[in-house]
Order: sequence, then structure tokens, then C-alpha cells
Amino acid sequence: MNLSFWFDLTIVLVLAGVPLYLVWLRYRWARIMARGPHAFLVLLLSLVWLGMAYGSLVEPHRLVVRRQSVTVGPGNSHLSLVLVSDTHLGLYRHADWLRKVVDRVNSLKPDAVVILGDIVDGEHGMSELEPLNQIGSRFGTFAVLGNTDYRVGAVDVRRAVESQSVEVLTNEWVRLGDGGPVLAGLDDIWYGTPDWDAIFRGIPDGAPVILAVHNPDPADRAEYNGVDLMVSGHTHGGQVRLPLIGPAVSLPTVLGQQYDQGLFPYGKMNLFITSGVGESTVRARLFDPPEIVRLDVTY
Repeated sequence: MNLSFWFDLTIVLVLAGVPLYLVWLRYRWARIMARGPHAFLVLLLSLVWLGMAYGSLVEPHRLVVRRQSVTVGPGNSHLSLVLVSDTHLGLYRHADWLRKVVDRVNSLKPDAVVILGDIVDGEHGMSELEPLNQIGSRFGTFAVLGNTDYRVGAVDVRRAVESQSVEVLTNEWVRLGDGGPVLAGLDDIWYGTPDWDAIFRGIPDGAPVILAVHNPDPADRAEYNGVDLMVSGHTHGGQVRLPLIGPAVSLPTVLGQQYDQGLFPYGKMNLFITSGVGESTVRARLFDPPEIVRLDVTY
């Protein structure tokens, strides 16, 4: 039995005991408040319970849209690029959630959509991909694979994703319209075979380059190679965040814990990390709701 099972079991047991706890608290409140340290303990346990209930049952369903403007070139042309990451289909998320995500994506009327890996998380996720076929965008929907996709099976995942009218970019690039930015997709850096020579081969001189890669760790290499904007997921923004502290656990990146989510200047490059729309390890989010990102790109 893995950590996810024990987490879910703990949530069930805690929530099941709430009615008894509230009844006990109602009749003992005056006596509890008269004993200072005990009152503090009760308040602390109450806050912990509220956080567990909200983080497990409410916030994971609060799909939000984050909007961000970013410049990748000297011109005044514009492109709307929508990012979706870390769906983790087959673990806690399924086709009904993906359908909600796709509906929200389509409401943004994107020029292009990029799915930033960890699309499936377990073989069951392969049967949950059908809503991807409903994404509508001007230049198409593209994806890169992440570490969980490789654990399931990269070849099978790629085939399943591309069967839903999504083009998986593996060390290759496409042009987003005539004279538009180049979108390049790098293979997963943990389990794949990133090829920095192949990915930039043949890119027209002067074309703005947007690099999509699941894990943000290769930001140094991307900046060195002249990438204008790198977009990634993987960190989940910490998934569970605490006020004034940030992520409650260490982020899975070598860049540093400050690179959790949002837009960062990184040398001459911009780096954007999205916290994604799914969960892994624990079925909870706190102060870090699932997000779709709309980047308004000027080039």
C-alpha cells in the first residue's frame, strides 16, 4: 500500500470523526477555555482539521485561470498561448475532470495550447484522454512528455495522446503561424533523451523561441542556447502551501525552492512554471488551486 492510500484513509477517518468532535466541543467549550493551554490545542486541532477538509474536498476542485503577459521579441504582434500541465490522469483525476479543463481552455479562445507533461499517471489514465480531442485552437495543440508518462510507457502514451489530435514534440519544433514564434519541445530530462542539437536544428534566424519541457531543471542550458521563453510544470507549485512560508515540502527541482510557480526572469530568458491541474502523492491542494495558464505573448 502506497502513501496515497494512507493519506486517503487518514482523511476519511478524520472527517468521519468530525460530528463527534463538534458535539464534544459544544458541551465542553467553557471548561476548555478556562484552561489556557488546552484551549490553544483545541484551536490548533480545529485549524488542522479545517485545512485537511478544505485542501482535500474543496480546493482541488477550484479550477482557476492565471493570466500572464510576457514579451519574447521586439515586435508588437500578439499570441495567446494556453498551458495545461500535470493532469496525472488515472491517479486521482479522470476524464470528467479533463473535460472540465478542456471546456475552460476553449473558453479562452487560444491561438495554441501546450500540455506540459505528466499527462497520465498509471495505465488507467490511457483510457481517460478522449476530451483532449475537443480542444480548439488556431495553430493546434501540442504536448511534451513527463516523468510519469515515461513510467507508464512513453511510446504507448505518445500514441494515445496523438490519437486525440495532439502533436507530441520530442526534440523537435513547429512554427506558430507565418512569422510567429517557434515552439520547441524537449524530451523529459529524467527518463527521456533530450537532444539539444536536434531541437534547435533549422530554426530560422531571429525567430523567437519558446521551449516547452516538463521539468524546469534545464533552464541554464535553455538560456545558454538563446531560448526566449521556457515553459514548464512538474513542481505543482508545492501543491500544499502555507501562508508566509510557501511550499510545505521541498520542490522536485535543482533550480532552488524560489522557483515554485509563476514568471521568473532567468538571465536573458523568461521562465514560466505552472502548478498544473492535477495532484500526485497526496490527493490535496492548499493555497495552490489547480490552474490553467493563459500567456499573452508579444513578439
